[in-house]
Amino acid sequence: MEINQIILNNNLFRFSLYKNHQSESEHVVIFLLGALQDIESVDSFSRKFSEHLDCLTIEIPGTGKTTPLDSNISIREQTLMLLEFIHYMGIKSAHLIAISYSTAIAVELCDLWPHVCSLSICGGVPGIPKSGRQATKKMIAAAMQSQEEFAHTFTHSVTVNNPNIPRNKTIIKATKRSIYNLSPDQIDIFFENSIRLLVHNPSHVENIKIPCTVCVGEYDPYATVEIVRDFSNQLKNSNFVIIKNADHLVHLQHPDKIYSAMIALASSYVSIEKSLQNLTN
Repeated sequence: MEINQIILNNNLFRFSLYKNHQSESEHVVIFLLGALQDIESVDSFSRKFSEHLDCLTIEIPGTGKTTPLDSNISIREQTLMLLEFIHYMGIKSAHLIAISYSTAIAVELCDLWPHVCSLSICGGVPGIPKSGRQATKKMIAAAMQSQEEFAHTFTHSVTVNNPNIPRNKTIIKATKRSIYNLSPDQIDIFFENSIRLLVHNPSHVENIKIPCTVCVGEYDPYATVEIVRDFSNQLKNSNFVIIKNADHLVHLQHPDKIYSAMIALASSYVSIEKSLQNLTN
């Protein structure tokens, strides 16, 4: 895994790029990450997505292992930073895949950039869901107390104790351990992003007409099925998918299902593109 860094207008980006050498498409997959994720933690997904198209996994400024971004910088401004990076990389069109926090960024990018071909979301809405606002406030408070308290509060807020969820106890324990190992900057990034998201109002969700897939875990206590379904219903062309026996950590509990759901639209686009090329050859 090769991770690259670049600074544009004093803003740090980290990214990985897995090329698909069999695809002749100009499109790429842009993979945007959740609140406590980094490129390293989602590498298996990036590799799988690249089996269909080039996969560009990005930590935009103020996410992952970049540097904290003051919360007075809005989601819209954070998205404009991403758009500057897209232009710098010479990307002409892309399929967006976003997890949790980055849903808000993806929705703003759809409003700002007319070259998004499809949008696939996992466990998120474009803001803090009503079902998660109180939990978010508790997580912010815990982040200011201690790493141990933050790890406990975070995992308690996004998971449920259900024996039908695969490897539930193991995943919860591993999640707590990973939070214990976060750097002070990563804790600060979570803090600033949570405040940023609490006051965010998404732009023109109802104008998104591209094909969309919106996934949610059946038992997600943070972004509940009802809240995520309401978001999906606002989209003009959306497939709503409930993953059974899962909570907010659905990508860890059912990685193969999430991979398949998130890449389906881009994969279909590639298949159609190849069929059309064959007709003209």
